[in-house]
Amino acid sequence: MLAALRPCLAALRVLGVRWWPSPDVQCYKQAVQSNFLGVSMRCSNCGSDNPAGKRFCGDCGTPLDSPGPIPPREPRGPLPGERRHLTVLFCDLVGSTEIAARLDPEEWREIVASYHRTTTEAITRFGGYVAQYLGDGVMAYFGWPEAHDNNAERAARAGLAIIDAIAKLNQHSVRPKLSARVGIDSGAVVVGAGTSNYADVFGDTPNIAARVQAAAPPNTVLITADTHRLISGLFVVEDCGAQVLKGIERPLRLYRAIQPSGVRSRLEATASSGLTSFVGREEELRLLMNRWERVREGEGQVVTIIGEAGIGKSRLVRRFHERIEEKHTWLQAAARSFFQNSPFYQVGDLIKQFLDFKEGNTPEVSLARLERSLEASGLKAAEAIPLIAPLLNLAIPPKYLPLTVSSEHQRRRLLYTLVQWVIGGVRLLPYTIVIEDLQWADPSTLELLALLVQQGVKSRLLLLFTARPEFRAGWPHLAHHTQIALGRLSALNARSMIEDIVAHKALSDETIETVIERTGGVPLFIEELTRALIEGGEVQPGERLIPATLHDSLMARLDRLGPAKEIAQVGAVIGPEFSYKLLRAVHPVPEDALQLALRNLAKAELVHVRSLPPDSTYQFKHALIRDAAYEALLRSRRRELHAHIAETIEKSFPEHANITTKRH
Repeated sequence: MLAALRPCLAALRVLGVRWWPSPDVQCYKQAVQSNFLGVSMRCSNCGSDNPAGKRFCGDCGTPLDSPGPIPPREPRGPLPGERRHLTVLFCDLVGSTEIAARLDPEEWREIVASYHRTTTEAITRFGGYVAQYLGDGVMAYFGWPEAHDNNAERAARAGLAIIDAIAKLNQHSVRPKLSARVGIDSGAVVVGAGTSNYADVFGDTPNIAARVQAAAPPNTVLITADTHRLISGLFVVEDCGAQVLKGIERPLRLYRAIQPSGVRSRLEATASSGLTSFVGREEELRLLMNRWERVREGEGQVVTIIGEAGIGKSRLVRRFHERIEEKHTWLQAAARSFFQNSPFYQVGDLIKQFLDFKEGNTPEVSLARLERSLEASGLKAAEAIPLIAPLLNLAIPPKYLPLTVSSEHQRRRLLYTLVQWVIGGVRLLPYTIVIEDLQWADPSTLELLALLVQQGVKSRLLLLFTARPEFRAGWPHLAHHTQIALGRLSALNARSMIEDIVAHKALSDETIETVIERTGGVPLFIEELTRALIEGGEVQPGERLIPATLHDSLMARLDRLGPAKEIAQVGAVIGPEFSYKLLRAVHPVPEDALQLALRNLAKAELVHVRSLPPDSTYQFKHALIRDAAYEALLRSRRRELHAHIAETIEKSFPEHANITTKRH
């Protein structure tokens, strides 16, 4: 009987079920653990116990690296619920039942473990969170526990990486060939504890992602229209039309994600459909043109444009490029947060642009172009090719001697060679090298840039960088360096931008003023909120409209606050402006912790501060960030806070009692 139960118990274990109702089965479990399994190994990923000596977790396939016993896991407390905009990826093997039927159970277990490792690596590489292993299915969240500016893009990249990784897995395996399907959807959910103490997601999005996966052909990634809207232009997609999916009431328009489109920024992705008018940056543009004139005269320049997300850094760079009339070399790359661990990632992109590599080029054609360019800059191809070819995924031809020096010596020689290549090139034409979002550049790229900053002083080289305020350059600020801090647009410029977007579509003056007030002069927010109003109609009084395209960016800013996020949320419930004394009364945390959190809010440029605690007051810089903080709270938590705030005001702040009836 027990032998017959073992396959059932194994299946339950794969599904994460802990069910031992029978005394006989309980005795069997205890006997096996004490007499045969020895000291159990606990998985660092999912926490499941595994028999000693096993190499991989039986539940999720994660390698069991720890050689010794692991102390019992402390139970987690209930997760607080939170409303979020989430992108969910669901991946499943195709034909797994047929494959499993042909194999020994242990062999099938090893295949599933290998598949789980492959998918997990692809998901985590792009910042996703593996939420559940459901047999041979994997569900992942992008946007929880931490949001990023581009959760949908990360999910689509992860889905394509999963398909590629499984194809490579098949090349090196004598086992049955695997194929997978990936479905992705984005939408509003509640994240919190369900029947367990681990994260559960409540809402339609996970179910839709699973249904979309089931509709996908083998080895493809299907996304919904809601996800496509968030990544439009960033990927090459195929419109699959509206499809009826099991359990979903309405037909869903689906798209097949084929590959990244190659655009380097969202601005570039949207440029084909037309850009808004360039307003409010004329002074900064004149400064850039002045620095360009110095470059033409042989004075190298370094310009860093600093500003928050959506403030218009890329737009200024694009406008500057359009204004340059002289013949020159323009190379542009963008750092991405999910490539921070890829050495020289942006450098490889710049070289491919410079050499005009095309997708259909043969390795021989690409190598010939590299050789000609190096020799034109005065470098010896025999010395440079073995260093640079790996950056471009080119095999080193046999005619070049392999490198025999240490990896560190190779790295130093590569840096020297790249610098000399650039300095040699600017003798022929002025160069502008643009790196956007420098806060995400990998350390090797930053080291190369530091050398160019130092050695490009007397050359026709403009190094133009964009970065967010938290970026700190690793080089000293010298006379040929310029920093441009982009501020927010004035109300006049914001109105001009809105009028350009609406064109002949009428928006009332009241609605335009609402957009100006809610967006706080941030160009991206102005554009997205205006377009949302055009598509969905004018906003109603008291309505908190947050465009879907801004959810990720706003929540990412809040998540980066750490403990200060909760303070921002309580402040958001109080209102657009709140005092230190009222906040302290409503949310009694230790005073030093509260003051630190408020300083972090100000440092992140989310609030304006007047005076010093305990007499200080705080005002959200724009309504969208306040609304994002407010909307992330569960409705039950909002009601609780509103009632508490109203009671506190009536008891301790009677002079502000009129706020009670208006807001709480």
